[in-house]
Amino acid sequence: MVFIAAGVVLNPWTLSLIFPRDGFHVAGILEKSMGRWGLASTILIWAIDAVCLAAGVILFLNRSSMKKAFFALSMFTVSSVLSLGVMEVAVRIISPPNMFSPYLPLRPHNKMELHVRLSGVSTMARNTTNMWGLRGDEPPSDWNESFTVVVVGGSTAQCYYLDDHKTWPYLLQEKLRRVVPKCWVGNGGISGHSTRAHILFVREAIAKMRPTAALLLVGINDLWYSINEEARVQGNPAEQAGWKYFALGNSRLLQVLFLWKIILFDNVVVLNHSANEDFNPEPVAQKMALPGDLRQMLPSLDEYRKNLRTIIADLKAMNVRPIFLTQPLLFDSTSVWKSVACWDYSVSGKKGKLSAATYARLLDIFNDELKKVGAEEKVEVFDLASEIPHPKKYFYDMMHFNELGANLVAEKTAGYLLMHFKKK
Repeated sequence: MVFIAAGVVLNPWTLSLIFPRDGFHVAGILEKSMGRWGLASTILIWAIDAVCLAAGVILFLNRSSMKKAFFALSMFTVSSVLSLGVMEVAVRIISPPNMFSPYLPLRPHNKMELHVRLSGVSTMARNTTNMWGLRGDEPPSDWNESFTVVVVGGSTAQCYYLDDHKTWPYLLQEKLRRVVPKCWVGNGGISGHSTRAHILFVREAIAKMRPTAALLLVGINDLWYSINEEARVQGNPAEQAGWKYFALGNSRLLQVLFLWKIILFDNVVVLNHSANEDFNPEPVAQKMALPGDLRQMLPSLDEYRKNLRTIIADLKAMNVRPIFLTQPLLFDSTSVWKSVACWDYSVSGKKGKLSAATYARLLDIFNDELKKVGAEEKVEVFDLASEIPHPKKYFYDMMHFNELGANLVAEKTAGYLLMHFKKK
């Protein structure tokens, strides 16, 4: 009876009634202790609830004989484990996991149809992946005889809302093939990834693929983490490790349950249109006081330099050619953008609203650091930022390229690569 009572009390709906002030309080404690994924907050409680109820019913039905009760509980445990194993295998067959690290959200043969409302972007886009979970064509069969490039970066490389054939990595491939027929470009851009996660991508994915070159568009997310202390400390969930992330990363069943959990219980919005929006300028309400040296506003700049050197060393050790791109932006540091509001700044208790011009200057610092590290490490850095003009016709928001912008990025990058072409 104790188990049955525990099962009733631990029911999520009962708990929500017991702790109405804090919402689902016990779930919140579990979520806080086990990580931001919130995997435990609902799934674990439902599991405990089911186990308690099942154990209570078994013991109650076999209360006259402890031997029978023990046997029934053992059979229940074994059958539960086997059932979960069968479910895991079935889910993996239906929806295969990625071929690399479980921390990289690269789903093979994923197919989506996106309906988009963004300036300069087609209203319908196909977003699909190949056998490696990268956007782009399947890897060529004559891999070692081809000029192969894997693009590494965040959302500005991923081009999520652009159709497969309108992303700049795909257009780059098409432009290169006019001169180098045996050329392949795979798009490994993952939204939100900074150089922290790029290190993981290089070590887990690039190390297995071994392309001719890795083309890295970096800086924008490192800047974001630098001006937002909470984001920097927490990091992107995909960049974090630990047993809870390992379990979630390696089990497709847990991933599916987690997906349903955040949809059904966390009220996460399921998108039926683009999450990003067109950039609509707003005036700066109050100017933020700035130090004489803007580098003082960027606490993660040292980490950025260190991460770049780590990426370079890893790629050189793999005999993969590192090629870096500086990050373009809609804004520049001219007076036109000084009165336009951009993102919030929150570091060490100092808070304020950055102007678009200040944000551009901060990104310039990251781009300059990239060029400096590249020169010191003797690796290629193509200053893409200086090649992309700032008119809004190339961007749908502050930094994401629309179709016209993606084509220009591909054209400029192809020009650089062809000028510095090296056979494998």
